[in-house]
Formats: sequence, structure tokens, C-alpha cells
Amino acid sequence: MLVPMSKVEIVGLKSLFFPVLETLQDLGNLHLEDITKKKGPRYADLIPMEMDPAMEEEKARLQNLLMRNNAILSELAPPEEKISRSDIEEKYREFQGKSLAEIEAMVEEEEKATKELINYKNELEVELSRLSKYEPIIRKIYPLASQITTSEHYTSVALLVEERYVNVLDYIKAELEKITNKQCEVHSARVDANTHAAILIFPKRFSEQVHNFLAAENVNQVRLPSELADKPYDEALKEIEERYKEIPPKLAKVREQLDEISKKWYVTLLALKEYLSDRIESLNAIPKFGQSGHVFVIVGWMPADEVEKTRKLLEEKFEGKVELTEVAATHEELEHAPTALRNPFWVKPFEFIYMLINPPKYGFTDPTFLVAIFFPLLFGFMLGDMGYALVIIGLSYLIKYSLKKRGSKSVFFHMFANVLILAAISSFIFGLLYLEFFGDLLLRWFGWKDAEGHLIVKWVWGHTPNGKPWGWPLERIAQANPDLFKLLLIVVIAIGALHMGTGLVIGLIDGIRHKDRKHAIEKAGYLLFLLGLILAFGSMWGFKGIKSVAVPTGLVAAFVGIGMAGYGGGFGGGLEAALTFGNLLSYARLYGVGLASVILAEVANELGAEFGGGAMVLLGVIVAALLHTLNIALGILSPSIQSLRLNLVESFTKFYKQTDVVYKPFKRAGGE
Repeated sequence: MLVPMSKVEIVGLKSLFFPVLETLQDLGNLHLEDITKKKGPRYADLIPMEMDPAMEEEKARLQNLLMRNNAILSELAPPEEKISRSDIEEKYREFQGKSLAEIEAMVEEEEKATKELINYKNELEVELSRLSKYEPIIRKIYPLASQITTSEHYTSVALLVEERYVNVLDYIKAELEKITNKQCEVHSARVDANTHAAILIFPKRFSEQVHNFLAAENVNQVRLPSELADKPYDEALKEIEERYKEIPPKLAKVREQLDEISKKWYVTLLALKEYLSDRIESLNAIPKFGQSGHVFVIVGWMPADEVEKTRKLLEEKFEGKVELTEVAATHEELEHAPTALRNPFWVKPFEFIYMLINPPKYGFTDPTFLVAIFFPLLFGFMLGDMGYALVIIGLSYLIKYSLKKRGSKSVFFHMFANVLILAAISSFIFGLLYLEFFGDLLLRWFGWKDAEGHLIVKWVWGHTPNGKPWGWPLERIAQANPDLFKLLLIVVIAIGALHMGTGLVIGLIDGIRHKDRKHAIEKAGYLLFLLGLILAFGSMWGFKGIKSVAVPTGLVAAFVGIGMAGYGGGFGGGLEAALTFGNLLSYARLYGVGLASVILAEVANELGAEFGGGAMVLLGVIVAALLHTLNIALGILSPSIQSLRLNLVESFTKFYKQTDVVYKPFKRAGGE
């Protein structure tokens, strides 16, 4: 449900401005409004507060400190032991009592302790990354290069040639002899099954011609780092190999030293990050406030049930020099009031829909409860299987455990896991009704078959008008009884009518509440059209006694509904009412998706059973398990998407209005 909001004004002496701002930030319940955008005589005499040069300088210093502090934090790994929120709060309060100069001195001390180590670590990591590119080459070239010696007047070039191109070495040797007048040597050896290494040795005065020749022929040369390029290959490769072995221990030692610093400083740095962010946010908010004479004025919104508590706290803390007043909001102001939600624990997970759309407009109905009812209902109808439900519940708790273990604050994944649990409970209930446990596995285990060997169920609740039995699971009996297929289709349409009808009733209530007569008439027209269709078409099946009266009555109601919708919403309203019938039929997808899941589950069991007995049983179980795993994945994805679509497209479009302003209280960064 939407939280009732109150518009408030806070007035106090300018000398108390920053302590008041800090208190409001600690409370974290006031949604600030920009007073410079307010109109009317109440705000005519107010002058917007401005950032004076001293505040601008303070903001620049704070931003610089935050950047430096974050740079240190990014280089330190969090301590292995869990960081306590109370420890961060304690450090945060210490910073509130420090001057900016003291904080700057502390950051400088941290930088001195870490800068040299961080730079050294970065240098080692860069060098190790660079040398790692040469390490595979070293392993191939070094055995050959170590056997060759060169004098100061000679240089060498190393090549790696694939086995299939090894004949090219003869061509290279012939050309090299021409260039150097046979003053050269070519040493080659196979270094692995696919590669030959070769080293060309020649006088330094022929270097340019040799390199030009190799470049022209697109020969892949082994290039060493620039600082080793002039050294003979045997020396250069040996130096690279030694350096490659030396760096990891040095890097490990540096990281150990940084870990020690992290244990000492990490909590302090986290608290400082939050404190600096909050101070900067406070300064950024200053232009939103007003001033007059010796007082400041802050305007905003807060939950109505927190107004009195906040008023008393400000009065007591500032000895009556700061006053909070609840102001009667105009209709225009209420149109732009911020939206906040407060739902029961079983409804709250479904607030995930507001990651896709904005929350509802203030003063209108919060439809989260509607999603909390119909999302699991639609999901369970499509994936009614006890076995699948148990797997999904287990997977959901595994996600929750993983998030808790890692200390993740991901709102989306927490909500996702909770929604899955509730949807899986619905799946389990529908699975009981359908008698589905990994498809028809229960029927196969207990051997419920008829005389011809077909799988059946034993309990039957009654008979259709033509004398055929009906009961649960409906899906199975419907395969042999077309009348029950109709019944299932009618059940699906009934769910759709209830879903859409509830949305229309909400739209009607919102229209009446806001005294929007045309809006209310439009929604009433949609509702009448829907009821007329249900009466007309519903009486054609199973209610033949009232068919002669119900059909014309329903059709008249439907046409009147189109007229009312056209009156209330214009041509678009009438057209939308006429299209409602198509919206209703779209709920038939529920049965289609559910039937597809049942068929795939039965195929999995059938294939698994085809492998027979003995050692092949295990293979059959593996095949069935893989297909069931695929079906569960599809069973989570497809019903979720379809349920979400039916809620957002078929139901919400009948009444929903999004807000432009979401409740964002002015609060501390570390309060989340």
C-alpha cells in the first residue's frame, strides 16, 4: 500500500542550519523539495540559499578527499573477518567531531602508508603480466638458445614455425646465406608436436636487410622486451625466466603488507567514504533551501506517521529554536507528492515490478497486492508440478543462502528468490490438483492403469451432462474427454476475467475517489462490457436453461459498456473496450504453456523408461533428469514472463498511473 505522506516545513536559526541538516540526514525520512521552484505568497519573500566561496572551497576539498580515499580503498582487499556495521558507525561518529584539516592529515598518513606499496605492487603486476606473454615462448626457445653462443659482432633472431610449414626454414636459410654471403648459421629443433623453433645468427651489419626480408615474407619473429632486444637470445631468455620466477614471491609479500594495512584501516576508510559522501550531499542540497532574515526554511515530504516523532526530536535537540510544521498540501502539490510503499512481508517481494515501471502515483491504488495474488496463481496454473515446485523452493533457498554468505545486498536477487518461493508454493498446490510429480512419475510408480494399459486416476468427482466422468487431474482426463478441455479453457478465461475485472474495479474506485467522472464512467463501461461477454458466452455452455435470456442480456450489456467507455474515454475508450474480448482470450496461453510443460515432463519419463533395466537404468535416469532440468528452467522462465506480461499488459493498463516522483529521503549513505 502507499504510505500516507505529509508536507512539512522546517524553520530555524541560520546558525543551526548545518546541525539541523546533519540531524535530518541521520533520521533519513525527509524527501527534500526545491524551494526555488515553489510558487505562491507563502514563498514570495524567501531567498534561495547559495553556496558562498567558503562552502565551495569546502566542497572541493571534500571531493578531493573522497577521491583519494576511494583510491586507497580500491587497492585494499576487505578483511576476511566480517565487518561490523556498529564499528563503521563508531568511526563515522568520530569523523563528525573532527575538523576538515584533521581528516586531511589522516588521509595523508594513509597515503604515505600505502602509496609506495601500491605503486610497487602495480609495477610488479604490470611486469608479470608483460613477462607472462613471453613465458610460453621461453619454454620453447630457451632449450635451443642455451646451446648457442654468439660474439659481440653477431646478433640473432628467433622464429617459431608450425610443423606443417617446417620446409620454409630451408628457404629462409638459403635467402639468409645470400644476404650475408654465407656468414650465417641457422639452428632449428622441434620443441613440441606442432612447433619448430629456429635461431638465425648473422653479423650485426646485416640486421636491417635480414629484418626487412623477414618482414616482407611475413615470418613470425619472436620479439623480446625492448630492454632486452640487444642482448643475445640465450642471455635475454635466461634473464626473463629468472625475473619471471622472482616476481610472484615479491608480489605475495607486498600483498601481505597491504592486507595488514587493510586490517588496520579498512573500517576507518569505509566510514570516511560514507562521511565524506554525506557531507558532499548536504552541500549539494543547500540551493534547494530558502532563507529570510536570520532563518532558514526547508520544505519537503515525510511519512505522516513520522511527523510527530521528528517534530519532538528537533524541538528537544535544538531547544525550541527549530520548528517543524505540517502544512496542508494543495491539490496540485498532492499531484506531485512522492510515492513510498509499505507492504506486508508476503506482498513486498512483488515490488520487483517497480524495477520495470515507476511506482503508482500518489493518491492512487498500489497494485502490488494484486500481483502478489495473481502472479503465483498464474505461475502455479502453468507449472503445476509438486516435484518441480520442491526443486524450485530448494533452488530459491540456495540463492538466499549464497547471498547471505557473500553479504550481498542485491535487492533484485533477494526479491527474485522470495517471489520464486511463493510461486513454487502455488505450483505445489496445483501439482496436488493435477497429480503431477515430475510429470506422470507418480502414476508410473504406483501403476494406475486401465485394462488397456493406459495411465489413469482412480478418483472421479462426477459426470458431465453427456455422462462422461470428470475430476482431477483435469489435464489427463481432458485428453480423453473434449468436454473437460472446454472446462479447462473456461477456468482459464474465468481467471482472466477475474484478473482484468479486479483491475477495472480499482480503476473505477480511483476515478470516484478523485472525482474524475469521465474516468469512472470509462472504467465502468469496460467492466460492464466484460460482464456482458461472460454472461452471453458463459450461458452457452452448461446453463442452457437461462440461455435464451442470458445471451441477449449479456450482448446488450456489452454494447452499453462500449458506449459508456466511448463517452468516458472518447473514441479510444470505446475501441479499447471492444478489444477487451481479445485481452480476455489471451489468457488461454496459460493452458498452452502448462500443457507444453506436462508433455515435456512425460517425454522425459518415457525416454528414461525406454532404456530398460540392468546397467541401462542409470543412463535412463540421467536422460530423464537432464530433460526434467531443462523443463524446470523453461518452467521458471516462461510462466514468469507470461505471468508478468498478463499483470502489466492485461491488468495494469486498465487502471494504472505511474508516478513522476519516487520517495527519496535525504539520508546517510551508510544507512542502507
